[in-house]
Amino acid sequence: MAKHLQTLIPMLSCIALLLATANMARSQTTSFTYDFYGQEPTDLLYQGDAHFPSDSTYLRMTNTDSSGNPLTYRAGRAVYSKPIQFWEGGAQVDLETTIKFIINPKSGDTNPADGFTFFIQPVGSPVGFTGASFGIFDTSGQNPSVFAVEFDIFINGGVDPSYRHVGIDIGSNVSKNTTDVGNAFLGQEVTARINYVEATKLISVHVTAGSKTYEVSYVYDLSTILPQQVEVGISGATGGQIAVHDLISWYFTSTLVNTGANIRQYA
Repeated sequence: MAKHLQTLIPMLSCIALLLATANMARSQTTSFTYDFYGQEPTDLLYQGDAHFPSDSTYLRMTNTDSSGNPLTYRAGRAVYSKPIQFWEGGAQVDLETTIKFIINPKSGDTNPADGFTFFIQPVGSPVGFTGASFGIFDTSGQNPSVFAVEFDIFINGGVDPSYRHVGIDIGSNVSKNTTDVGNAFLGQEVTARINYVEATKLISVHVTAGSKTYEVSYVYDLSTILPQQVEVGISGATGGQIAVHDLISWYFTSTLVNTGANIRQYA
């Protein structure tokens, strides 16, 4: 009997350790909410143009001149300052984020640019190029370690579909899937909810603008392009065409969920 107990005790200890590890993974939750009504959260990194102008109650992502006119070829980002564990051995996140923004074209401008993104990328990534690169991609619109959802109000030939759209971007500003939003993102508040579900690898986006709603989705295992620790952020950009990009609010939550399987290693 003593011999059996000597064998059983290490096995039970191992099982307890595995259960504790699984519970620890499941308990790693990050959550925050920001309402940018003149308040400047101290746990965000303001990069590029992102600032709180004296004449606005929102977080402005692209600069304007002294008369309030938007400037060309600008980009700004708001990045949560704490790294988020996106995956580890046998665990990956479920996440949900909701952003509210408004894009105001210059008076009389029928062709404003460029829009907003929500993005996930390696910690400490530098600000990218302006225009269609949204401050997250390079000059050719590439970045192999970035996931983004773009709210694109300008049609770039050779990059975009022939309509203003919501797009799901994986490593490039050429979206994997899009939905046409017409002029719904111009001059009114837009609310966008983005979900990623670990079990199905489903990325889903639900957008409300006025009385209209839009949806787009795509299935992709984001752990194949993202490192274990990531940063999350919002970006806005102008190019040769312009608009005022104001972020009204941002909610985010992620929970590391035990998958019971090994996660592919990030290269």
